[in-house]
Amino acid sequence: MDACIKTLDLVGTVLPVLFLSLVGVEVLTRMGVMDKIEPLGRPLAKLAHLPSQAAITFVASAGSLIAANTLLVRYHHDGSITGRELVLGAVFNTVPLHFKETLTYHLPVVLPLLGFRLFLVYVAVFWLSGVLKLAVVIVWGRRSPRVSAAIPGIVSGATSRGRRPGQSLVRLLGQACRVRGAMALRMGGVIVAVTFVVQMLVVSGAMHSLERLVGPLVKGVGLPPAVAAPLSVYIFSPLAGLTSMSALLRLDLVSEYHAAVGLLAAGFLMVPITRLRGTMPRYVSILGMRHGMQALGIGTALSLVSRAFVLLCVLVFW
Repeated sequence: MDACIKTLDLVGTVLPVLFLSLVGVEVLTRMGVMDKIEPLGRPLAKLAHLPSQAAITFVASAGSLIAANTLLVRYHHDGSITGRELVLGAVFNTVPLHFKETLTYHLPVVLPLLGFRLFLVYVAVFWLSGVLKLAVVIVWGRRSPRVSAAIPGIVSGATSRGRRPGQSLVRLLGQACRVRGAMALRMGGVIVAVTFVVQMLVVSGAMHSLERLVGPLVKGVGLPPAVAAPLSVYIFSPLAGLTSMSALLRLDLVSEYHAAVGLLAAGFLMVPITRLRGTMPRYVSILGMRHGMQALGIGTALSLVSRAFVLLCVLVFW
């Protein structure tokens, strides 16, 4: 029962966004809006030898990553992009998020909790991860000689299925719901199933056994025992962990150096767990099992690499 409640709580916000993204993308595509935003992302997509569809989803991802990946999948279903380009495009779409979160999360949340120096460390991890993802997409993309031309009508089907003169928005919405309704149900079912399985592992205690690794981790990097509790919380809830660490900093029970090293080290457990609990259901449901796991694996690996580099810099230069 606890797993069911937690599953409903988690997917209750994701499923409406997923449905609205599917229908909204369909409506905007039929109205020709997507054609107009493609030039904004064209330089980076061209640099990476990605098709111009990736430029559209890259710009769209600044507003909604779910909507961007949904649009990417549509292009794949239409045969406009290959499976390889789908994976690269999904990684490409996450790049704006790393810089957008500085304004939406780091400045209003991390800065007040941890202070300026730890804020810079935290932001450095996210920015470096975004730069690494962009670099990998460019290097991997340029292995292919393909550079697609701008997509006339984006869509192989947009001209035939697009909005006709005089067609009302209500009728357009109805058509979009019919076209994308089945896909929304299928994706929603996958999200619910995968999230429920993960929550069963959590409430059964299978995943919490990882907390036992925190003690040796704390001792291994020479941290005071006081950080063990907030780091254990941080692994499963970054915001709660940051709040707990903030309290220790204000009480002078730990130094900024210990907090930085502890949070970076604990991130090697936190990142895979949060990807498993939150990101994997969405990626698998939208991109499919194979392509979703490939994109998730690339993104997770690069996030861990950026964390390792920043941790090394802290250990050497702090």
